Amino acid sequence: MGNLNRLVLTALAAASAVVWAIGITVLQPSSEPTGPDAYGENNTYWAREIRWAALIALVLVLIVLTRGAIRGPLAAGAAGLIADLALDRIDKDSGTVELAVGAAVVAVLFCVVAAVARTVPRPGVLFLAATVAAVTSGIAAGTESPTDVETGLNLGSAAVASILAVIAVVAATVAAGPVGRGRARLAVPVGVLAGAVPWALRLALPQPGGLRVLGQLVLVILLVAAVATIARGRMSSRDYLVLAAVTTGITVVLFYGLLIASLVTNVGAVFTRLAANTEINEADEDVILVLLGIPVGLVLGLALDRIGIGPRQVPEESLLDRAA
Repeated sequence: MGNLNRLVLTALAAASAVVWAIGITVLQPSSEPTGPDAYGENNTYWAREIRWAALIALVLVLIVLTRGAIRGPLAAGAAGLIADLALDRIDKDSGTVELAVGAAVVAVLFCVVAAVARTVPRPGVLFLAATVAAVTSGIAAGTESPTDVETGLNLGSAAVASILAVIAVVAATVAAGPVGRGRARLAVPVGVLAGAVPWALRLALPQPGGLRVLGQLVLVILLVAAVATIARGRMSSRDYLVLAAVTTGITVVLFYGLLIASLVTNVGAVFTRLAANTEINEADEDVILVLLGIPVGLVLGLALDRIGIGPRQVPEESLLDRAA
């Protein structure tokens, strides 16, 4: 992995930590219902979506820096989740600068440790990290709130979606390995463009609607196409058509299937209670959409590999073999 990739990933981790800190001390307090008879409604905890997207971004950065290690990054993510719930539980609404600086420093230290760790490259895992980042970016770009005019909603949503989009591109570059150095030259312009699209989407379509949902899906398709091109190399027009069809089918069907499952199991309410926040009223739903990007991205990456659209560094093995 080149020094530029390490530098970019470390900067993305620090940015994720800052967004998370702002989400804890600024966005969360401003979004919580107040008053003795207060109750939550659909999308009340939109700040949680933004914070957890930032935590997912940090975990993905660590996975890429370790060239595909899983245990360490997941342990760091678990620690971040515990810290998130603890600070949310005590309703921390001050010390934004101190928390942001502290979180960024911790993130950078994690990145330094990850970068010097002696690990064997696992292109399969890196490709899966890239597809998870791509799908989660699309989901984060559509974060909604009860009124959709809350301060920080569009900026926070665009920020985390942009960070995740760039992580997807860098992960694909690292997955390509030494044989992909020529393709890696695409990473700079593609990364810049990928990081700009979520901002353009939120600024152009600040209110939710069918057009913005379509834009989110297009964002995912373009990111996955960029990831496959960088990680795998030249593809035919047919390959891109197949990629678009598979990405659309899996993203839409699996996302909404998992959404229904989360509504039935009411998983979001568990974390709401753990954070000691006001529960959502019975007429509405408590869901955490950004978490759905993880299983959807994993299934998408595995499916693309099965049909021959994956990293070519070790062509005789499947992603499941390389991830084992």
